[in-house]
Amino acid sequence: MRSIGRRLGSERGSVVVMLAVSLFAMLALAALAIDLSSLRDTKAEAQRAADVIALSGASAFRDMPWTDAKTADSARNRAFEVARRNKVRADSLDVRPFPALTGGQMNLKTKPGWATMDIRRDSTKDVSIVTIPDSQLVRVWVRRAGVQTFFGGLLAKPYGHVQAMATAWATNAGPVVNCLKPFVIPDMWYEGDKATQDVNSNNYMEPNVTGPGNTQTGEIWKFQPTSAGGSDYYLPFDPSVTEDPLHPQTGYGSNMRAASGYPGDVGTPMLIKPQTGNGNGNPAPDRMGNSFWLLDFDPAMGVRDEIASGCFTAKVGDPVPTRSGSVTGPTRQGVQDLVGQDPGATWNQTTRQIEGSSFQDWTRSPRVIIIGLVDPNYWIYDGKNTKPDPSTVFSNFARMFILDADQNNNIQAIFLGTAPGSAGGPTGGSLVKVLQLIQ
Repeated sequence: MRSIGRRLGSERGSVVVMLAVSLFAMLALAALAIDLSSLRDTKAEAQRAADVIALSGASAFRDMPWTDAKTADSARNRAFEVARRNKVRADSLDVRPFPALTGGQMNLKTKPGWATMDIRRDSTKDVSIVTIPDSQLVRVWVRRAGVQTFFGGLLAKPYGHVQAMATAWATNAGPVVNCLKPFVIPDMWYEGDKATQDVNSNNYMEPNVTGPGNTQTGEIWKFQPTSAGGSDYYLPFDPSVTEDPLHPQTGYGSNMRAASGYPGDVGTPMLIKPQTGNGNGNPAPDRMGNSFWLLDFDPAMGVRDEIASGCFTAKVGDPVPTRSGSVTGPTRQGVQDLVGQDPGATWNQTTRQIEGSSFQDWTRSPRVIIIGLVDPNYWIYDGKNTKPDPSTVFSNFARMFILDADQNNNIQAIFLGTAPGSAGGPTGGSLVKVLQLIQ
């Protein structure tokens, strides 16, 4: 009997030991879950930072031609500028020292005939950025080493490491623009008249400076294709098409005017005059090559308000709601309202950037506006009243930087190129780009 009692007492002691071991295991698992949750949250913060850094870098390819070497530099600079302002675990990302640009040709010739690709790499302690101009792509890695764990030290793992990667690119995938201003101009064509119109044969329409009446300087272009007895032609810019060197693309964004110092037309000075519909004689105050039509998106709004505060949605192929009448005074006032919202902004042709803006992101300045483009075939010169054909539709959209409006209601501006769009289909205007995270 005593032997049986001793055995029963021994069993009760085993239960206590097993309970203690189980409790320790449960506490260890709970501690592990807390540490894993903390590391997961840290990785999520790193992923958010990588996403925004990649999108910021790729925005340079949305705003400027990827073929321009300065665009890749701008992509890198934008990415690192945003990286400086991001944090992981309440600690700023370490991008010191600001890295010198490295890069070069990555040989992709794994098969005969394959080409090379320009790839630029930059790395700091917490951030690595790869820029691929050919693909208009930016890839980012965000690292955070030595993340302290709460209970990992009990398992000889006092620190954890996280890394996140994101890839963003600018692509012509969105035909819809979300903040269109009420201006439309003809897309640019090849001017075949080198005697009286493109007199210096540089394919660039020298800006007009117009005084009272018909007094005018600069070049005056009128679209005269073969159907109107001329030799002009229009071929829209399409970066996905291989150009015929004997019949190059002419639309804004193409390289037809690159020899004049405006690759992709970025930085092209423009002086566009209100098209009042008084006729298209020669000379006349109305000219096709540097004129604009006002749009009427909201009949309840006045012209000045539509320009200063209007923000309209349109897509390629939509009908163009032209406004009748000139309303030149309210037009000038609306433009001056835009300039007054960011008076210190100026265009730097060397950097191809807007400087002095009171907006941290210069693309958000009220003076950076989206305008509509139409096929000049809707506006063929015939010496008569030059209103666009009633069937006119938007063929493209672009951005301009407004400089001023003079007393003759001419708008002085800088052509900026691509317009930001929103997803809406696989194709769109060749100048409408969207930013997308693809990884």
